[in-house]
Amino acid sequence: MQAGLASVLRGALLTGLYFAGAVIAVLYLRTPADVTLFWPAAGIGYAVVLRYGLKQAPTIALAQLLLHLFVVPAPSTFLVFSVASDAVATEVAVAYVQYRRKQLQFRINDGLLLLRGGLLLGAISAAIGTVGMLQANMVAADDLLRVSLQWFLGDVLGITAVTPSLLFLFNVNRRNTAHLMPPEGGRQERVMWALLMLLALLAAFFIGREGSMYPLALASLPLALLLWSAARYPPMFTACATMGVTVFLSLMLGLGVGGFDRPETLQDTTLMMGALVVHSVIPMLLVASYQERFNAMAALHHRATRDPLTGLLNRDAFEEQARAALSDGTETLTLLYTDLDHFKLVNDSASHVAGDEMIRSVAALVRSEFGDTALIARTGGDEFAVLARLDAAGANTRGRRLLSAIEAMRVAWQGQNLGTTASIGLTTSQPPHMAFDELLSKTDAACFEAKELGGNRLFATEQNAEGIGVRTRQMHSAMAAREALDQRRVELWCQPIVDLRSPGPEQAHFEVLMRWRDAEGNLRPPGELIAAAERYRMGPRLDRYVCGEVLAWLESHPEAAAKVEQCSINLGAATLTDEDFSDYFANRLRRSPLRPEQFCLEITETSVVRDMTRTRRFIGRMRDLGCRFALDDFGTGFCSFGYLRDLDVDYLKIDGSFVRDLDDIHAEGSGLSEAVVRSITEIAHLLGKRAVGEQAETELQLQHLRTLGVDYAQGYVFQRPQPIDVFFGLAEPD
Repeated sequence: MQAGLASVLRGALLTGLYFAGAVIAVLYLRTPADVTLFWPAAGIGYAVVLRYGLKQAPTIALAQLLLHLFVVPAPSTFLVFSVASDAVATEVAVAYVQYRRKQLQFRINDGLLLLRGGLLLGAISAAIGTVGMLQANMVAADDLLRVSLQWFLGDVLGITAVTPSLLFLFNVNRRNTAHLMPPEGGRQERVMWALLMLLALLAAFFIGREGSMYPLALASLPLALLLWSAARYPPMFTACATMGVTVFLSLMLGLGVGGFDRPETLQDTTLMMGALVVHSVIPMLLVASYQERFNAMAALHHRATRDPLTGLLNRDAFEEQARAALSDGTETLTLLYTDLDHFKLVNDSASHVAGDEMIRSVAALVRSEFGDTALIARTGGDEFAVLARLDAAGANTRGRRLLSAIEAMRVAWQGQNLGTTASIGLTTSQPPHMAFDELLSKTDAACFEAKELGGNRLFATEQNAEGIGVRTRQMHSAMAAREALDQRRVELWCQPIVDLRSPGPEQAHFEVLMRWRDAEGNLRPPGELIAAAERYRMGPRLDRYVCGEVLAWLESHPEAAAKVEQCSINLGAATLTDEDFSDYFANRLRRSPLRPEQFCLEITETSVVRDMTRTRRFIGRMRDLGCRFALDDFGTGFCSFGYLRDLDVDYLKIDGSFVRDLDDIHAEGSGLSEAVVRSITEIAHLLGKRAVGEQAETELQLQHLRTLGVDYAQGYVFQRPQPIDVFFGLAEPD
């Protein structure tokens, strides 16, 4: 009932609006041929039907009928044509626009589409109307061309002048007008603009002299000001200003004031009306151009600063804004770092699509809890950061509410209800604030502590300052590792992989290992560098560095390269999904005199299951070149045997934890380890692959590996890792 009443009221209002526009035109803008110079009703009807649909087209016919009944009587033979002209033309024009574009946006292409629709509307309306005038003997046949053109231009001018403003008022697309270009001009500039526009219109009205070019010259002044408006002010302001100027100039032209002669000839009509059309079209096209540029820059900025999955800030944007907040802040700030617990299981068991849905749901919870007053970012795959203007107590309360909300959250996926928990680290900073890196290190360490305690909890730095200090120092070590990579303080070391069936030269088959030195030149464990690469997303860069250095070293030492049958290089998980790395390595191998068959790329079982599809694609591309593959740390993953049939690798490297247990077959756990080693070896042989025992340290372990049928072994029992120059006998060991 209410909806029906609203529809009736809207129809009545729109009918009245069209009727008012028509009355103004008839009373003040008519020519001696009874055709108006400017028909704003056409623009009103066009905007109404565009906004509210073709069902509103009858309001145009009704308003036109009321016009002839109460204001401008018309012969019966002409009445039908007049009533139908704009209604039919508007329906056709709107149908054309909607066929070409389902949803209008504020851009040049859509503006030109509206203009083409307006031209079509004007042409159809003029054709129907002038035929009716001819039938009613309201116009002579030899004057038909001028009247048709004047009718057409009047409709087009009404559309170009009125339709844009009404579409803004009607809000043709709320979503697309919500982020229009903000105004650049201030209040003083707007006052100056208004004064200049007033002076320009007064000059056009009072200074123009009949029969001279002054009127046209003075009429160009408002156009210049409209162009100024298009560049500096909101689109709505320019649209309304354009409509006002067009109406003013049309009134002067229609009334023959301000030095204007009412057009009588075809030439005069075309010139005057064409000039007014230009006045109304150019500013709106210009403002649409500025809007498109603004939208493009806004889109680029959004992509550069926002996480595409959640819409939250990305890591770089968050760090930049957080540093600024800490530098200028005069109030208490708290950083919360959230890491989902065991999130990898969601991706592995349900799919990455399900994982993405869960990430979006968690992001919504974080946004709901901390609102718009905090900086919120997705800083990693399943990690979120919040910098809030809260003290420790307030942040603790909200953090625990967030934990409860995440625990209670369920994501429906293919008949399952997926859930997860989170760990939160929290650090509060008082002015003058600590540096962002220090704040982040402490909070990250607190989050790690929460995970170590079992997850699904919040851990504040103040709860264990000593432990957090240790964690922080570990993170500083990781930062140092990253610096080592930046400064090329990463070294190549080698360890042989020995064929247990027929041992050959140590240099024939070996694995390249990394070592790195700190700023003081001290040798550091490789695990710190690898952890830094994972944390700071440097995995592909690190792997690219190692691969490039290995190839460069072997190319510069052909005598050493001649001894090599197979060189194994480790790749991280992120590298397997990095298209740039695969392109780099493929191109690098093509340029190298070394054979691709000399290289075996080692990937861990856990990295494979992160993205099986991309991993297979990467393996396939490298295999096409001739490279071999080994599956490292095998036996400790989530689904060790299920995917092996479809995974094109040459070697299964049995995790060293199983090999070390082979020293004493009677010790606890050794029986299981022996069974694992035997099973992996048998599966490898069944699939046409070779088994490699890692971290073999004793002769007894080697004996058991041979007994169990393992093909290769690697470990201290043969040789400790050595620098590559030492390994190939080109330098003496330290």
